[in-house]
Amino acid sequence: MRLVLVKRVKPLPLGGLVIPGASIVIGILISTVVLYVISRADPLVTLSCVASALVSPEIVLTFLFLTILGVALLVAFNGSIWNIGAEGQLWLGTAAATYIALFTTLPQAPVVAKVAMVLTAMALGGAWAAVAGVLRAYLSIDEVPVTLIMNYIAYYIINYLVRGPWLGKKTWGYIRTDMIPDQVKFTLLPGSTTVTYEVLVIAVLALIAVYFMLKYTSLGLRIRILGSNPDALKAAGVNVKALIITALTLSGAIAGAMGAAQLAGYLHRISYPIESHTANYGYTAILVAWLSMLDIRAVPVAAYIVSALYQAGISMQIAGISSASATYVFIGAVLLTFTVLRVFSEYSLRIIRG
Repeated sequence: MRLVLVKRVKPLPLGGLVIPGASIVIGILISTVVLYVISRADPLVTLSCVASALVSPEIVLTFLFLTILGVALLVAFNGSIWNIGAEGQLWLGTAAATYIALFTTLPQAPVVAKVAMVLTAMALGGAWAAVAGVLRAYLSIDEVPVTLIMNYIAYYIINYLVRGPWLGKKTWGYIRTDMIPDQVKFTLLPGSTTVTYEVLVIAVLALIAVYFMLKYTSLGLRIRILGSNPDALKAAGVNVKALIITALTLSGAIAGAMGAAQLAGYLHRISYPIESHTANYGYTAILVAWLSMLDIRAVPVAAYIVSALYQAGISMQIAGISSASATYVFIGAVLLTFTVLRVFSEYSLRIIRG
């Protein structure tokens, strides 16, 4: 007698609504139990931190960043191309923007410099992702390990630059770049200490552009068909290899734009080592893309929920209730619950005798 998973003829109804919602609720409850067991965090306090984070203005910047990255990943994920490299792509975007801000004369024209920072970041982020696209398209090398490994290669490249040719002259002994000029820093919204006009514009433009592309263009249609029936594309004469590279390039370019937003929005310099100074938005955005069920309209909702969980973990750390790992307990529990529920929405468990 053995257990097997059998694919359902049709997925369970309402899965697109029930699964993300149930994943969030169950994941939070699991996290509450886990945090109580490992750090004796009061469950009521844990749930209170989550509830407070849902209405906290502190999540707005994280929400915008995760929205941008969620949209970036959605482009590739819709084509069943699993870009796990947004973390490296955004940091190379940050490096590209740093170069424009510190080592060119463009900051003398602030508007031109800001546009150049974003466009250069998009170009480098897209090019970095395209490497994995070429390997997948022409050598059939799985993009998951490739994009993951490339994140760390990106870390090492930037660490070399910060310790070497980009090491600042006014860093007071710290290993980091100089601060970017004030005129190329993004403009804060009135009453906010973190959220800027430019980051808001990038998030809105990314949402609108990708929604329009996926819904109304032949490129978007081909990417969606690539995710469900690539053989149909080949039969229609579509260059599937070029399509894979294009999808990954677009995904990386949007992630790169977020890297420029990160630099000019609030970092204003790069510090060594990157591994200790990253907020891991590139990895966290994977949960945003999954919770959206690959529907771009649901990306802001998923980004809002994940941002609140992220902030709840930080609040617990600040209050001394738990360590920094609380954030990853929330995110990991929700992702694990989502994966299990998604599997059982599309497969049923059968007992086979004999």
